This record gives sequence, C-alpha cells and structure tokens, in this order.
Amino acid sequence: MFCLANALVFNGEKFLKKKQIYIKDNSIADISSKKNTKKIKEIDLNGNILCPGFIDIQLNGGGGVFFNESQTISGLKQIMQAHLSFGTTSFLPTFITDDNSKIILAINCINKAIQQKIPGILGVHLEGPYLNKDKKGIHPVDFIRTPSEDKIDYLFQLISGIKLITLAPEKINHEFLKKLIKNNFIIFAGHSNATCQQMKDAFSLGVKGITHLFNACSPLGSREPGIVGAALLNDEIWCGIIADGHHVCFDTLKLAFKAKSKRKFILVSDAMAPIGTNLKEFYIGNNKIFVKEGKYLDAAGTLAGSAITVYDALLNIYQNNLASLEETLQMTSTNAAQCLGIDNPQSSIKKGRILPGFDADFVVLEKNTLKIMHVFQEGKLHAM
Repeated sequence: MFCLANALVFNGEKFLKKKQIYIKDNSIADISSKKNTKKIKEIDLNGNILCPGFIDIQLNGGGGVFFNESQTISGLKQIMQAHLSFGTTSFLPTFITDDNSKIILAINCINKAIQQKIPGILGVHLEGPYLNKDKKGIHPVDFIRTPSEDKIDYLFQLISGIKLITLAPEKINHEFLKKLIKNNFIIFAGHSNATCQQMKDAFSLGVKGITHLFNACSPLGSREPGIVGAALLNDEIWCGIIADGHHVCFDTLKLAFKAKSKRKFILVSDAMAPIGTNLKEFYIGNNKIFVKEGKYLDAAGTLAGSAITVYDALLNIYQNNLASLEETLQMTSTNAAQCLGIDNPQSSIKKGRILPGFDADFVVLEKNTLKIMHVFQEGKLHAM
C-alpha cells in the first residue's frame, strides 16, 4: 500500500481539497482527510490536481504503430505507452474500415489482450466497415460494405471486453442492429448521411452515440436537421468530439455545448501512428498521409485522424473557455466511463472516478498550468 497525500482531488463530480488517497495493489483502498500515520510510502502532491486517468474511446495508433497495420500485443503495448505519457490510461484500440481478414486478426488480438489483462486495453472500437461511401472521409472506399454482402460471424468472435462499433444506420437493416445489441455491442453512428428521422429511428432501436460529431456526418440544415440536429436534440445520446480546432471550429463546439449537456460529450483523440514520434508521414492502406501544421492530410487534403491526444483536447477546451475545469475533466474520463458502463461500483471494471474500489488510474496536473506531472496506471507510476 502507498498514499498520494495532500491532493486536490477531482473525483469525477467535484473537487475535494487536501485528500489522502490510499492505493493497494491496483485499486483505491480508501480516501481520507486525515494525515497518514501508518508507516507506508507517501507521495506528497503539494495541493496539485489528482484526476481520473483519461479514457480514449477512439484511438487508432501512436508510438509509430497504426492498429490497422499491426494487430499484435506488442503493437497495442507500444500504442499504450505512447499515450500514457499524455495521461491516457485506458483506451479502445480503434480499427478502421479494412479487409475482413485483417478485421479478424484485430479481433483475435483484442481477445488475447483481454485474456492477458494487458493494462489499459478495454476492448475494441470497430470504425466501419458498414459506412456510407458518401461520408467515407479517409476510410478506403473499396472496403466499405453492407452486412448483407459478406459473412458477419467474425463480429461475434469478440468474446470479452467492451465492443463499440461505428456504422451508418441508413445502410443497416434493423435486424442486424438488434443482433449487435443482443451481442453486447455499443453502437455509434458515424460516416453516415442519415436524416434526422432515420437517426430518431436508430436511437429508438438502441444506437447510443455519434462518432466524431460534425465530422463525416449529415449536417444541421434549415430544412433537414441531419445527424447533428438529431444528436443535439436527444438528451441521452453520447457525442464524441475531436477538439483540435481543425475537425471542428471551437465556436461550433461552443454552440453544441449550449444546446446539449456537456455530460454527454466525450473528448476523443482519433490519434494516428505519429503520436509520440517524429514521423512526418505514414500510410492508411495505400494512401500516403502527411504530417502538416498539426494535421494529418492525404494528397487531396482529406483529414486522416488527428494529431492530438485527449490531453491536448482538454487544454483546447479549457483554454478556449468552452467549459469549466470540472466539465472538461469529465469529458476526458468520467463521461466515457459512463458511456461504456464502467463508472459504477457494480461494474466489473471500475474507471472514470476516484472512489474506493475503483482502479488506481490517475493523472496529476499542476494546479495552475495543468501540466502533467505524474501518471498512474493500475497503481503503478508511469515513467515520464
């Protein structure tokens, strides 16, 4: 056991001053206002902020590794290590539209990672392949398809972990949606040109959220509210956002935050392989992607994921006065955990809050600058 002493704790809902957090093994044993009198190791945080470790539900790569091109345990570990330095302690490795054989490799890799209890790997996010070609973004059009065109049994080979899939509801029949939900998939709409009514129907069937709201989806219009309008009108729907200033204008985010509770927004990175490296280019399939001015672009100028981490998104939201610090921190972790169903004492995985019994995943931020000082994953201090 050890103690994180004299912390300004953000527990997922509010700040608590001068708290001592006791960690045993990989979880939180106790939270107390009393000074430690036991002979255990103590780390004095000097009144700095202790918040839940960041959770990224849309993360394609990092450390030079792109999950689509490296469906291996070593590759997942390399991605995790790259993002740990930026405060992300848990994530859903995200596999974008590709050939079926590679998706099966990715699923097998995730199954092994969950079985081996690789720290930080929560499950998988399959972004595609059941998308709308009209909103393909950077996804390779040759691999976009509908469930009726191929065998879908591979999807149900995911035996454990959190399973999130992004699809275009207007391209999917209702029975397939119901089958996914029956098999414990969380469904997000994305890369979709659905109408507002089609989205209302999808929500009623169990679609739970929107992948990178405003990007690769039908916009809010005067006569057709589209996916954006449908998402902002529905109080229960989760919205992932890429807050890099390139995918979405900060004023647009400000407007969205006025229309809908900030508790339903989740900061995602949509990060690619160059994070944590000096790479100047990489590939998505045969498409060469260039690193330019804080963006990843192909030769046609299409955005290819983002060049930020969840921590960068946190700074962008807070420093642009789009949300309070409490609300921003919730968007980095607590909201994602709630969306994934891992934020309560009854869940088998307990993340996104600082409460007794929860996993000891923390980020220590300097109270004035928000600079990352320490990162703990499952009770272990990450070497910065």
